[in-house]
Amino acid sequence: MRVVDHNKFRKFEYENEVNPNKYQLGDILFRDYSDVYVDSGEGLSPNEIGVVIQTFEDGDVRTDMWGMCCESEVSMATLEQIDLYRPNLIQEILT
Repeated sequence: MRVVDHNKFRKFEYENEVNPNKYQLGDILFRDYSDVYVDSGEGLSPNEIGVVIQTFEDGDVRTDMWGMCCESEVSMATLEQIDLYRPNLIQEILT
């Protein structure tokens, strides 16, 4: 899934490089922290949804929520994950 305009989610002008991996500008990614998450009792989720706002030639990407990551740390978010962890993005999805 991809947002219509990734520029809405960035705070700065980023230079983008051709990215050889499957994630591109505007893609909505899911990051699962459950293997390192310790429940603080505050009801916080160990998972995040982020929008790709910068790409790099080594395959890394920058998202609006957690910064830099590599392809192995994330997956393409499903509609169900977006609705659960960041429902405000639903209206921004490219259909």
